[in-house]
Amino acid sequence: MNRDFKVKIESEEEFFADLIVQAEKIDQGIIPENTVERESFPDLETFYRYCTPKRLQLLQELHKVGCISINALAKHLHRHYKNVFQDVKTLETAGLVEKTDKGQYCVPWDEFTATVRLVS
Repeated sequence: MNRDFKVKIESEEEFFADLIVQAEKIDQGIIPENTVERESFPDLETFYRYCTPKRLQLLQELHKVGCISINALAKHLHRHYKNVFQDVKTLETAGLVEKTDKGQYCVPWDEFTATVRLVS
């Protein structure tokens, strides 16, 4: 299943303003064709704290191997368990990795789009 995932750099006010617009459309009976999952970060610095180059590489590998335990992922990546655990948990907190009912972790989308607004 291909899921659409967007990452936005936006203020809390912008996030809630967009949410209100979406709710108003739904109230008018305008239902989006496809659900778009999204995660917002307040600024680029916060995004980069979560999405370091090493963590982005981990996301790519996790997507390739599919649902897997942190221990198996650490072995696959030839990295220490503690570091992979910390990276996976950070990415899970950021909404970029999901945990299955069986306790495995996965990246359920093929790509995510990041948007940075340059003008307020």
